[in-house]
Amino acid sequence: MIRLICSEYRVNSVPDSLRAWNGPQIISDLNRSCNLIVTSTDASLEVIKKSIQLGADILISHHGLTWTDGRIPLPFSDDIEAKRTKLAIDNNLTIIGLHLPMDAHPILGNNAVLCKSIDAEFEGRWFATKGHSSPISNDFILEENNNSWPEIIDLEDGRKCMEIGIIAGVNSISRSEVKSRLEKLIGIEQTSHESIRCFPEDRNFESTLVNRIAICTGAAGGAIVEARDSDADLLISGEGPAHAAILAHESGVGLLLGGHHATETVGPKALAEWLTSESLNNNWGLKSTFISSPIGL
Repeated sequence: MIRLICSEYRVNSVPDSLRAWNGPQIISDLNRSCNLIVTSTDASLEVIKKSIQLGADILISHHGLTWTDGRIPLPFSDDIEAKRTKLAIDNNLTIIGLHLPMDAHPILGNNAVLCKSIDAEFEGRWFATKGHSSPISNDFILEENNNSWPEIIDLEDGRKCMEIGIIAGVNSISRSEVKSRLEKLIGIEQTSHESIRCFPEDRNFESTLVNRIAICTGAAGGAIVEARDSDADLLISGEGPAHAAILAHESGVGLLLGGHHATETVGPKALAEWLTSESLNNNWGLKSTFISSPIGL
């Protein structure tokens, strides 16, 4: 199963931050049968506890264990996250991290799923990210999946570049309608009464018509200029810096922020559904489910 996941998400190719460490982060007994895989947005202590309570063999998380400083927290260290590692190891829970691979996947990715779920039509890519591919062993790769993935470009400084966001078309619908569709999709994963923040905050915002949307879940809310340069009328992301609200007002590009965590629940949910479908088609006897654990963002 580790090989299947790492191959499907091109873990050995997709460039990412050195903190991501895409692929297996904790590996339990490789010869142990796999009966339940759980997916999540974060590999928090709460999520790991829920995984163990469900009897999961593998946890696949968009944000893995390494985000503090790019390493696995040692189980007996004084790291805040050490309890996570120890609990996973003590309970034979394998943990796989899929950061930008889960954002960029052309079908199961956060951006692709969000695009389809709000009834928008894929038109192209945007939002270039730069980084390095995971140093994962080829033993964990079955076959590279190239179908419809964004192009990866080698840079002179040794890094790689890939556009993970999606430019999508809609047929002259109001911004309020886009907001309504987004709320319907991710509202359940929000803890705030105001799940979607809209900028600029004026009366004309909701009635303005939209034809082209720049989508990039997570923390791309500051990319107003890039969205404008892609001829987008509206940018959908999770969170952004303070100046993004001002740029949205001055540029004419609307901004919808649905929360970093909330907008990045759609990819893990899609993965759980895909694994369930693959299991039925191949008679694996495998179960898979998404673990919801809202954090208020």
